[in-house]
Amino acid sequence: MSYQNLDREIAHLELVFGRLSVNDSLPLSYWDSRLRALSDAPLMPAQRARVARLAATLAALREPAEAVCDLPPPRWKEAR
Repeated sequence: MSYQNLDREIAHLELVFGRLSVNDSLPLSYWDSRLRALSDAPLMPAQRARVARLAATLAALREPAEAVCDLPPPRWKEAR
């Protein structure tokens, strides 16, 4: 893939990741695989930095969903 095509793909993912949520129709694993495909490509340093930011964004999107699952059950007796 040429550097211009890589830039277009990164720009597309930046646009999508800016609007992405855990409740989207495509699972986060789909976007993770698209991002991993970029990570395997020969990237310029600026492109690597952009891909790293995208990976951090994706990780942040996963974090709240996992944190909600780890919450202890409510303690109703203390709320009275």
